[in-house]
Amino acid sequence: MIGLLVVTLLAPSGALVRLPAAADLVAAVRSGDDVEIERIAGRLGAVRLLRLAEKGKGPERLAALRALPLVDDGWAVLPDLSRLISDGDEEVAARAADCARRIAEGMTPELKERQEMPGDIPARAADELSKLAKSATLKSPLRVTAIQALAALRGVARVDEKALGALLTDPDKEIRHAAAEALAGASAGEKPLGDALANDSAKDVAAAAAAALCRDVPLIAPTGKPGSAALQPEARAARMGAAARERLRKLALDDEVPLADRLDLVPCLRVAKKDSDQKVLDELARRPPEAMRRRARALGGR
Repeated sequence: MIGLLVVTLLAPSGALVRLPAAADLVAAVRSGDDVEIERIAGRLGAVRLLRLAEKGKGPERLAALRALPLVDDGWAVLPDLSRLISDGDEEVAARAADCARRIAEGMTPELKERQEMPGDIPARAADELSKLAKSATLKSPLRVTAIQALAALRGVARVDEKALGALLTDPDKEIRHAAAEALAGASAGEKPLGDALANDSAKDVAAAAAAALCRDVPLIAPTGKPGSAALQPEARAARMGAAARERLRKLALDDEVPLADRLDLVPCLRVAKKDSDQKVLDELARRPPEAMRRRARALGGR
């Protein structure tokens, strides 16, 4: 660890270059100076920051985890960083989970191509995060953040969507809710999300499942060849079972359900519309909030 704190390098000109000490990073984090944190983090790099997060003293570990998402090569240490989410220090574990989520959210296909990211790195990260998401011994908030980080990797790595679907039967309501949100747009999510919509005793979980199923359904029926990508959300909505559809209507009218979820789930009422669906759209088109009223009218509510 001592070798990490003060590192002296020989520059091409022959001058000695001294890297920042861990104390410099801790001071920057304590000051809240984001520019200084990013400057010091950039000079240390992801590998040194990871070592500090693993083996440093308490404040040094937390400072390193605060800084890691700010370095360009943070993605390179994500698989090893993810293991810190199960660290015995609760504050370190929570900071590591947030750090992993932020790094994962930045790992876009464009970044993967631009930085020539080796495919095994996001794949190993996804594997580590999947294990954490399924861990019954890990505290719920940490599992939730691991699920969010895992879902963020979908653009750069294969995510085990069946394992995410299995979490929709987890005893912990927060885990089920996070899994429902993570399965939005996932091809393997249709059945488990439909089951959760129809049967989950927690209204917010059912609403999250409905929103995930219906989020990509357009306000106006699309055109295209059968089986085309444009028609897949439409087909998914049309296959929704009777029990799930009945629960969907109730959730659409329930003012206790978060508005964001209600706005996402109502488009399914346009597809294979029944009289009962039309009645719901008509009611929503005549009552506040204004955002829902406009959405319902766009879907044919009167």
